[in-house]
Amino acid sequence: MTELFQLQHHPVFEKGVFRKHPALFDRFAHYTSDNMKEKFRKAWETLPSHESVITWPVVTGPGFCGGTHPGADNVFIEVMLGSNNFVYDSDCLYVNPSRKVFAISDPPGITDSSRRLFTKLDRRLQKGSVNDLEAILNDLNRKTPGEDGATLSLIAFPETGQASDRQAVAFVAGDSYLFHGNLSHRGIAPIEGIPDFVGTPNTYLKPIAINLTEGDFFIIASDGILSIRGNDKERALENVLRERVDGDLQDFALRAIRDSNRYLEERIYDQTLNRFGGSDNISALLVHPEGLADIASRESFILGGYIQQHRS
Repeated sequence: MTELFQLQHHPVFEKGVFRKHPALFDRFAHYTSDNMKEKFRKAWETLPSHESVITWPVVTGPGFCGGTHPGADNVFIEVMLGSNNFVYDSDCLYVNPSRKVFAISDPPGITDSSRRLFTKLDRRLQKGSVNDLEAILNDLNRKTPGEDGATLSLIAFPETGQASDRQAVAFVAGDSYLFHGNLSHRGIAPIEGIPDFVGTPNTYLKPIAINLTEGDFFIIASDGILSIRGNDKERALENVLRERVDGDLQDFALRAIRDSNRYLEERIYDQTLNRFGGSDNISALLVHPEGLADIASRESFILGGYIQQHRS
C-alpha cells in the first residue's frame, strides 16, 4: 500500500461495551423455555470474547474516505441466536484512486456477489478507460446472473483536459444512495437513478453528467445507513448526513458508520428496547473532487462482500 492511502480496522464492539450495557440482554428475556434461557445465557457470557476482535475497515486517501461495517446489531443477534462465529458483510465498497472511480454495491441476502461484481469491474478498469464506463457497466449488467443482482451507486471523474469543463459522471441502480453536496452552500440532494439492480435483464445503465463547482462533494451509502437516524426515523437522511459533513472530511466515513452503530434506547409502546444500531450491513463513502490527486499507482481497494467464520 502506498503512503498516500491508509487502511485501518476498527472494532465492531468496543472493549467493555457489554458490561457497560447489560440491558442489551433484556430483549431475549421474554423467552420462557428453560432451554432457550440457558442458550441465551451462555451466548451472553461469550460476548466479551468478541470485543475488539471482530473489525470493520476504513480506507482514506487524497480526497476520499470510505468504510463498510457488518452492522453491530446484526452481528450481536447472530451471536445470541447461536450462529456463533458467523460474520458477513454483503455490502462492498470499491475505490480506484488512479482512475478516480468510487462505488458501493449492496446485494439482497447473504452473498459475496457484490465483491465479484467489483472484481470484474476492477479488471476492466485496469485495462480500459474511465471514458468507457458506460459500455463496461452495461456489459457487466448483461453478464450478471439475476441471482447475483446487486445495487450500484458509482461516481467517477473522467479527465477532460480543461479545468473549466470539470465533470463527474454517475451511475445509480437500485436502492443504494448517491448524494451531491456543496460545502459552501451547505446543500445536499440525492441523485436519482433507476430502481433496477445490476443483473436485471433489459436494463440499461445511463450515465448522469454532473458539472462540478468549487466545494462540491459526493456521498455514497448503502441503505443500511438509515440507522444513522437513530430513534428519529422520520428525519430526512440527507439532513442527517449534511450535519456530519463538518470539520475534517477524511473522518466522515468513520464518524457516520460509528454513529449508525451506536447504542440506543428505543421506546416501543410501554417498553424500552436496548439495542445497537446497525441491523443491516452499512457502507459509506465520501469523495471531495478538489482533494483528489493524480496517482500513478494502479492500487485499488475492494472492501466487504464477504461471508466468513470468525474465530475469537
